[in-house]
Amino acid sequence: MTTLHPPLPRAGFRGSHRTGIRLAVLLLFFLSGACGLVYEVVWMRMLTLVFGATAFATSTILASFFAGLALGSFSFGRIIDRGGEPLKVYALLEGGIGVFAFLMPLFLAGLNETFVFISREWDFGFYALSLIRFALSFLVLLIPATLMGGTLPVILKYFVRKRESLGWNVGSLYAVNTFGAVVGTVSAGFFLILLLGVREAAYLAGGVNLMIAAVMFLLYRRLSVGEDSGEGALPSSQPEVEDRLEPLSPGLARLALWAIGISGFCSLALEVFWTRGLVFFLDNSTHAFTTILTGFLLGIALGSTAIARWIDGRTRLLGWLGAIEILIGVSAVLAIPILNRSTPVIQGLIRTSIDPTLPWRWMGMRFVTTLTVILVPTILIGATFPLVTKIYTRSVARVGTSLGNVYSVNTFGGVLGSVIAGFLLIPTIGIQRGIVLVAAIAVVLGTVLLFSDPVMERKRKVVMAVGSVVLFGSFGIYYLTGGRLELISYTERIEAAEVLYYEEGVGATVKVFQNEFGENLVSINGFPVAGEPLGLQDAQKALAHLPLLLSDAPNPKVNLIGFGAGGASWGVMQYDVERVDCVELVPAVINAAKWFPTVNHGVVGHPKYQVILEDGRNYALVADEKYDVISIDATSPKMAGNGSLYALEFYELLKERLNPGGVVVQWFPLHLLSDAEVRMTTKTFLEVYPHATLWLTPLRQHSILVGTEEELAIDLPALKEKMARANFQEEFADLQVTDEVDLLSWFVMGEEILAEFVQDSKVNSDNHPYLEFSPAMAYFVADLFKAENIENLRRSREPISDYVVNFGNTEAEAASMAERLEKRYQATQQSLRGDVLLTLGRDDEARIEYNMALLIDPDDKNWMNPVWSGSRARR
Repeated sequence: MTTLHPPLPRAGFRGSHRTGIRLAVLLLFFLSGACGLVYEVVWMRMLTLVFGATAFATSTILASFFAGLALGSFSFGRIIDRGGEPLKVYALLEGGIGVFAFLMPLFLAGLNETFVFISREWDFGFYALSLIRFALSFLVLLIPATLMGGTLPVILKYFVRKRESLGWNVGSLYAVNTFGAVVGTVSAGFFLILLLGVREAAYLAGGVNLMIAAVMFLLYRRLSVGEDSGEGALPSSQPEVEDRLEPLSPGLARLALWAIGISGFCSLALEVFWTRGLVFFLDNSTHAFTTILTGFLLGIALGSTAIARWIDGRTRLLGWLGAIEILIGVSAVLAIPILNRSTPVIQGLIRTSIDPTLPWRWMGMRFVTTLTVILVPTILIGATFPLVTKIYTRSVARVGTSLGNVYSVNTFGGVLGSVIAGFLLIPTIGIQRGIVLVAAIAVVLGTVLLFSDPVMERKRKVVMAVGSVVLFGSFGIYYLTGGRLELISYTERIEAAEVLYYEEGVGATVKVFQNEFGENLVSINGFPVAGEPLGLQDAQKALAHLPLLLSDAPNPKVNLIGFGAGGASWGVMQYDVERVDCVELVPAVINAAKWFPTVNHGVVGHPKYQVILEDGRNYALVADEKYDVISIDATSPKMAGNGSLYALEFYELLKERLNPGGVVVQWFPLHLLSDAEVRMTTKTFLEVYPHATLWLTPLRQHSILVGTEEELAIDLPALKEKMARANFQEEFADLQVTDEVDLLSWFVMGEEILAEFVQDSKVNSDNHPYLEFSPAMAYFVADLFKAENIENLRRSREPISDYVVNFGNTEAEAASMAERLEKRYQATQQSLRGDVLLTLGRDDEARIEYNMALLIDPDDKNWMNPVWSGSRARR
């Protein structure tokens, strides 16, 4: 690694001593950057469990974190300029951060109790509650974030002794710290949380911070001894000489400071737009978001590195800053067609067998796709910070204050940009026009800066400005008037024939599209979640009817988590319910309900039905309601943020929300989870609900876990009567489910066999979110996952007869029903084997198994319609 100052003419003993100290400090600053991003990822996860995963809640948390960083940079820049030894102060900062890493879980526990108390005791409106969220998260993050924000100006004070090398020092330090942030992001997102756990990842970072503090203090002590002996001392607090280049006037310096704030606004706004667009081409998983953040930070680090080698000794810096801002705007607009033509790389990676290298290749292709879109503009963005610091700093003696001002203004601008982009620009003008608008702001800013430069020749200014504006204008006007950014995921591309509804909402992009069979589907960020195809309806119908049929409550109060297309909502309304509360995270999903009248039948307007726009996990935490039935229709646990709805702590919260004798059901997909993940999900559920049972949906595409207070006990005559009252036959006619035998054929296993099935599995928890952070292999081997899972469930499946307490009202009726259930069990075992073969593409062998099932039980027809119509093959 190179030194921050230009090489000395003769290194000698002191030169090598100084170089060694600087290299050590650089390495420690690199590690500090890595720890900072680990904290950001980990604390963000911890706080969303308290405040919720809504877009407003997460933005509030990030805003409070970055406000602390800005405050730290602003404050400690001034503190270090007043005196003190930078290395000693830096050691104290790092030590404080490390201590707070270990204290944070205690603070968050107290924060959790406080927020729950406030939410239950007072009925605040949305904006007041958002303000409370900000205040509480800022209170918790204030000290550690402030300490983190103070590290850059303090360490810069140690290195900078001449203004003529200021750009090199700022750019190099900023790059080193940001490269560390890249490592921290990758480590947390791909490895640390998965292998160690959330808290343990923070503790590891805390240990590293304490180590940094200890080593830095030893370096400080060594330098102090060197000062006394005259060997290798570096008088770090005072400048050697002032720069021979005169700084710009105060007015132009203030203009540069305003510019870095506006640039921060544009940068974070663009990051929001790029993230919302790229998830369509990557996927909507935690690893995809980690990739995008890593790519963004990598570009900034490279840009800072590049400008650091060029900036010192140059004139016309304000003009060059203007040119860079113009290029940021131009490159951001030019990235639209690149994004528009980002062929889903997943298509070329699909295989017919599980390849151990697949996750790594997919990770690499994610990075390639991301960097293709954002690398050039982020490199330019990374060049602005050291450039503005060089322009704004008027004296080395006040370098800490100057850098603190630049960093804090840039950070506040970034917070404002992310909030306005997410909550105002995307919902009102959309991602594409939002990119063009923000890019135009950057171009206008650059033009102003370019013409404000007092040194650059007027002819050069005009040529640069006109050329860039013409280039930007041609593309900008095209994408504002005629050009269209088409965000289509791989799954949508193979399904969609026509887009019927499209809304880029605050939290997600929601789309209703029609497939080639004329069936409507709704997708969230490119992932189809519900719709008219039978393969999607069977899960929603089962999630509604199964728990209501098993519940003994006469007028149940029902809580649904997730709306989808409204099928489950309509299903529960077929029973004599007291009230139904449906919690939905994405408001645009409710707006899309009108495209599914045959699925939800306009249930949103029913007087006993209400929609609660909230995060399901957070609602379970803060709500003071009790329910007889809770049905969880979350999207895939592999999607970012969804793992908390499959965690041990969530199931414990739901148990507190249940009335005595209550029933809770959890959906999970067989085609998106590996065998180990299926067992893990089941094991986690079983930890809280020991009397759990596992069921399949009618088409055997999905699984449903049912948690009851007591061991499952089925009264067949009572069940038959309830099915008749609930209009069950009409609801399930398309799925060939006509009576109680068809319904009970969904049963897989009860609590004892279930316990054996999952005995060696891990538990998915908030601290160990294995489901969300393990590689999402299902994109490549969905059919293999489904086939393996169905076969494993078939092998462990048991007859439901052992859980029937009343077969019939007469002895003859009971004997007949017992015989029917036994036949159906044997027939279903056979047809499940047919499902496995059909999924693997062995159609002729599957047909033999289905025919054998019919020979055993001619009444077993619930699988026939989906198979022969092709619906099952499509899904």
